[in-house]
Amino acid sequence: MRHARSSGVDMLSNLPCHILENILGCLDLRDAVRTSILSKGWRYKWVRRPKLEFGNDEYLHIPQNPIPKTLIYQVLLLHEGPIMKFSLWGHYWRSCPDFDHWILFLSRKNVQEFTLQIGVGNIYHMPSHLFAFQQLRHLKLSSCVFHPPTTFIGFKKLTHIDFHTVTIVPATFGDLISKCPLLEQLRLVACTNFDCLEIDAANLQCFYFIGVLKSICFKNTPKLEQVTVDFRLRVLADEFPVCSNLVKFFHHTPNLKQLNLDGWVLQYLTVGGLPESPPTALNNVRNLNISHMSFENIEEVVGAVYLITRCPRLQYFSMDASIENVEEAGVQFIKAQANSYGGMKVLQKVMQMIHEMKQFPCASRNVKFKYEELGTDIVMEVP
Repeated sequence: MRHARSSGVDMLSNLPCHILENILGCLDLRDAVRTSILSKGWRYKWVRRPKLEFGNDEYLHIPQNPIPKTLIYQVLLLHEGPIMKFSLWGHYWRSCPDFDHWILFLSRKNVQEFTLQIGVGNIYHMPSHLFAFQQLRHLKLSSCVFHPPTTFIGFKKLTHIDFHTVTIVPATFGDLISKCPLLEQLRLVACTNFDCLEIDAANLQCFYFIGVLKSICFKNTPKLEQVTVDFRLRVLADEFPVCSNLVKFFHHTPNLKQLNLDGWVLQYLTVGGLPESPPTALNNVRNLNISHMSFENIEEVVGAVYLITRCPRLQYFSMDASIENVEEAGVQFIKAQANSYGGMKVLQKVMQMIHEMKQFPCASRNVKFKYEELGTDIVMEVP
């Protein structure tokens, strides 16, 4: 090392190109660009950086600041080679024509991960250039209008979709999913309201939905392991459906292992009746989490009890529930079911906790009680 210093050899600069690119990839984009001042040999090393992420620097978030746009144009124009990942996010970003120019440029760069997250309340219409990203693997959008053109052939390599407050055309959304044959994760939060959401994705493993819809159906999801559905609002479902909503919901989910539902979903599942013979999909469920449940609503209680008692391999159960104005009918129903299913101790523990919490008022409504059944690995949490 002493010899290297005395001879003036720059050991770092002599590293193989792929190692230098990995080192630059570990730096924030701004710091990577700053390496250009180290020496003449370093001036353009950063231009082959495969990941461009705009959003970490505070000055990018200053309203009416023209610097960020100029910076992005400069970085894109100087960049060489493929861009594997492009991210742009910030609370103060607003829709502008520059977005269209950048996406057009990126459509020629074989982008695999694309993220655009701009200020809430500001809607940006995604241009047709985005649908030419044929190497795309991950797509994350917020505050956008996403409307594929009629010539769209699909994202054949896409594995992850993450939409937040994205406006979608419900009638064409199913077609979009079917044109993404490798899709593994689908996340929709506060997007367009759906009348009926049908998921046909043979490779889907994780589904996460928070929003408003009237009906949901997993049509072809043999690999689906994790499902999260939170309606947030009461569903105005068909009072006389052709078949049970619960049967329809679980019919094509044979590999389901984790289930996260809110109270409104439980109520939705009871519409059309609960089958005596439970769907086979419940046989593999290990993890059941129920949120925003009310013991005041008998349908929610019935739905929760049905799932608890029909998941023979359940290992973990958690519940986030309100016990104010507990309906006696719900309590009696739980008691009856707890006595009928002696092998499932969770229901008896629910009854015990309800009794304890009613007897001893707590200073906080959000106090949590945790119960662990030693030897069975069943964990239950009830606020």
